[in-house]
Amino acid sequence: MSHRPDHRQAGFSLVETIAAMGILAMAAIPLLQISTDATRNTAALETRLLARTVAENVMNRALAQPLALEAGLQNGLETQLGRTFSYTLRSSAAGADGLQGLEVLVREDRDGSETAARLVSLKATLQPLPQLTAQTPDESEPET
Repeated sequence: MSHRPDHRQAGFSLVETIAAMGILAMAAIPLLQISTDATRNTAALETRLLARTVAENVMNRALAQPLALEAGLQNGLETQLGRTFSYTLRSSAAGADGLQGLEVLVREDRDGSETAARLVSLKATLQPLPQLTAQTPDESEPET
């Protein structure tokens, strides 16, 4: 008795294999696109997180100073995890109530076009104490 495989059990034909590979390729393309988009979104979120950290550092340094900042713009660079960011600190003149407006804008230094983080805050500045005049014993009220 010879064991000859039945034609129906011989496996896939070449046409069936090519058709299956084509279907698999069509399904894989959207999955690759999703993976690419996820990687791009992760990179953008990392940039925004690092820029936010820079903005918070700049704002906290400004808020920690007891005196009012000079009104105007201050620019600088700061590095986070090996990436350089440029920032602009905009401070308004302190009002009579002692409040000063602060705004920090942070951009990635590579392109510098899009604002990656923005913080706005009010700073309470120290008000000078009124000058007290010391009374000399001659100017004091007479004792009775």
